[in-house]
Amino acid sequence: MRLLFIICLFIPGFLIAQDSLVVSASELGKKISLQADTFVGVDTYQSLYYIKNKTLHKENAGTTIQFSNLQLGTISDVDLLNPLRITLFYAETNTAVILDNTLNEITRIQFNELENFRNISHARTASDRRLWVFNVDAQRLELYDYLNNAFIIDFTPQNQNALAITNDYNTCWVRTTDTLYQYNQYGSLLSKQPINKLGDFQYSKGEMIAIIDDTLSIRSINSKHWSPIKYLPEDIKAFYLNAGILYLYHSDLISTYKLNLPKF
Repeated sequence: MRLLFIICLFIPGFLIAQDSLVVSASELGKKISLQADTFVGVDTYQSLYYIKNKTLHKENAGTTIQFSNLQLGTISDVDLLNPLRITLFYAETNTAVILDNTLNEITRIQFNELENFRNISHARTASDRRLWVFNVDAQRLELYDYLNNAFIIDFTPQNQNALAITNDYNTCWVRTTDTLYQYNQYGSLLSKQPINKLGDFQYSKGEMIAIIDDTLSIRSINSKHWSPIKYLPEDIKAFYLNAGILYLYHSDLISTYKLNLPKF
């Protein structure tokens, strides 16, 4: 009886602790009508980005500007980490394009034409005029300094190619079929975690957000526990997290949510 009593004392606390790991989302009421091929995200200046007909669109305060280069093919990825230097990547032509805040081209990197040829599957914004790139032939993450045309290759090769990467200026996460790798800008492997059914993912200011088992979930970067986010629509096509605000693209609408994050 004494053992049963002790167990009963711990069960309520355990249930409360488990429930606190479920993140709730409060809809902010602002909805934006959008018909696009791909919703990209919303930058720190509240500009909305999306792709339609192989063209990048940027909307703010009723004004829309565009960038298009059909010769480069389909836009594979857009990185809004630095809205003043937006990184576009075209996997079909192995090309990265850097745009300014008016979507004018600053720099174009055609990896096929470099002296140190690289077959690149992903390219995203890093610090100091550099790009995080994944070298398919070497199966490793690299940093490319496009001002000096130099590669930093002090990264350990992996046994699988990247399916996706996410990043900030100094850290990059590489997702393969069954593993999530975390690297810093010096080439050090910070963590290596087995993953299961991890879909689209994004890092934003200390939080990782991802589709896991068809459910949008979040975790602190210092935690290994993924918490499902409650009270979201079921038909999510794309998501973007910026400054604690979650933007969801569904049913030709963008809905905004404030995440009520527990202390993980």
